[in-house]
Amino acid sequence: MKLLSGERYKWVVVGLLWLVTTLNYVDRMTIFTVFPLIKREMGISDIVLALLGSTFLWAYGIFSPLGGYLGDRFSRKGVIIGSLVIFSLVTYATGYAKTGHQLIAFRVFLGLSEAVFLPTALSHIATFHSAATRSLANAICLTGFSVGAGVGGFYGGYMGDHYSWRMGFYILGVVGIFIALILVAFLHDHPDTMAERRPQGADAIPQERFDRKVMAILKTPTAACMIFLALAISVGSWPMGTWMPTYLYERFGMSLTKSGLTMALFTYTPALVGSVLAGLWADRWAKSNARGRMSVQIVGMIFMAPTLLAVGFMSTGRTLVETLFLFSLARGSLEVNAMPVFSTVVAPRRWSTAYGLYNLAGTFSGSLAVLFVGAMKASWGIGYGLSSASIVPFMAIGVLSFVMVRFLAQDMRRRQEEAI
Repeated sequence: MKLLSGERYKWVVVGLLWLVTTLNYVDRMTIFTVFPLIKREMGISDIVLALLGSTFLWAYGIFSPLGGYLGDRFSRKGVIIGSLVIFSLVTYATGYAKTGHQLIAFRVFLGLSEAVFLPTALSHIATFHSAATRSLANAICLTGFSVGAGVGGFYGGYMGDHYSWRMGFYILGVVGIFIALILVAFLHDHPDTMAERRPQGADAIPQERFDRKVMAILKTPTAACMIFLALAISVGSWPMGTWMPTYLYERFGMSLTKSGLTMALFTYTPALVGSVLAGLWADRWAKSNARGRMSVQIVGMIFMAPTLLAVGFMSTGRTLVETLFLFSLARGSLEVNAMPVFSTVVAPRRWSTAYGLYNLAGTFSGSLAVLFVGAMKASWGIGYGLSSASIVPFMAIGVLSFVMVRFLAQDMRRRQEEAI
């Protein structure tokens, strides 16, 4: 089939992995919309609800670098499909949970299984795409975050209002197994990555140890800056995704279905649009300026930080929705360029591990922020808790600007010299 060969196939890869990325986020985000139902049914506290978000992120973060290493070391197709099958089975099993402790256990397993997917998937895309289309390809794949989060929020609320939140998880698990069968048939490994893992005699480059990969990445200032960027993004976005449906439900009296729909239309949809526009803009800017991709990230952070600060001070649902729209548009422009920046300063054999470290920083900071907002809910309220997280994105503006000016060019030169 022509679709599975030549220049077109690189976009087939993006489409297939977009499906998995979307399901990945539907699986993890659906539970947040049904927090009120779970709390009422199981009699659990707000802290336990917060732990459903935080423990997922802790497991996801801890295992992300190792998951990325698996993607650098073994067949990326096999790693991707294995992750999909396992997190789909865990999602299905979540529908059988009877207590808060069981839910927390399933969230831990979900985090471990999903941690393997994203670093490997984005590295897989990067191997099929050159610098000319790498940001757009990543942007398209990462729109699965926004689509999945939006669908998950609406889907969870709809199932909770009209059927059963448990049935929602059963259905998602079955869908995941079906998508895995599609990937078995149509997803392939890139010939270059297969050749790298095949012994080539005495002159072959030996497999790099995990600890050496990590140290090489952290010693690269631009790569370390990307890891800090993940921290700054997640401090605002994860608490927003976790607690905003409850905030809309409790503070503004929205139904579960309406709060989920509001998140889909005014949070996840603009993030999707921002992601694609930023990918196109970054690819075009990078052709004439090596700093183009990081410059796009800085512009996004300049808009994200003040809108996050403003969230807790909105007194009406309309003004809050307008603020969420601007925040999400800016948020969507940030992550799409992380892997493309990594690919210009880090050797290909370290790409998945680099993104695993990126996930580690983002998920741990996000998990602590989710727990912080939950702990402060009774005294500060969700809105002010979210606003307080804006201090880190404000710091990130300065850090990204400094590293871009001082270190980006020399890190790119070092990467090119290593490839010779």
